[in-house]
Amino acid sequence: MYLILIATTTILLLFLIQSAYSVEKFRGLPFSIEVPDSWTYTETPEPPIEHVLGVSSYSSVVLVPAKFAELLIQDKGDIGMGNGTAAIVFAEDSDYTVKNAPPDLYVKFRMNKDDSLNVTSRQDTMVGKEKAVRIEGSKNDTSGSIRLLEYLIFHNNEPYIIRYIASMNDFERYLPDFELMVKSFKFGTNATRSE
Repeated sequence: MYLILIATTTILLLFLIQSAYSVEKFRGLPFSIEVPDSWTYTETPEPPIEHVLGVSSYSSVVLVPAKFAELLIQDKGDIGMGNGTAAIVFAEDSDYTVKNAPPDLYVKFRMNKDDSLNVTSRQDTMVGKEKAVRIEGSKNDTSGSIRLLEYLIFHNNEPYIIRYIASMNDFERYLPDFELMVKSFKFGTNATRSE
């Protein structure tokens, strides 16, 4: 009897977990990710959210918790991260124009580009089937101190960045969702752009 109850509960929990996410494919980007229902996104970010994320001129998808969806359409002013929110970008880095260079040069480029970043951790890792560099750090923006976690990836000789930022107080709250999205990140057949 207990075994049937445990099996039924496990199946119900797995169903609930699976239904809380949907696989999303993006126009012009060669990857897909699973997006939690509690997050909203845009493929055409406005300059204020790009500024907060420290990105520009990217082909990207930007995500925020659904209750802060207005940040994705804000086209003027400064967006601060001290209001309980977080932001994530999955992007192809079109700012990096060096070709046929080792991936370590891209990491150096990103580190030099964001000189206000105080790196607290750097390690080699994998995202999907791709080699990546995981960087953690902190920096100050207009609303105070923020924490940052990013993955730098090279795929088919093109650089990609996955960046998560939140205020010091909110970083841990949204981190599990971010890590689940990173684990679901895939290049290839699920994506809409042909290679």
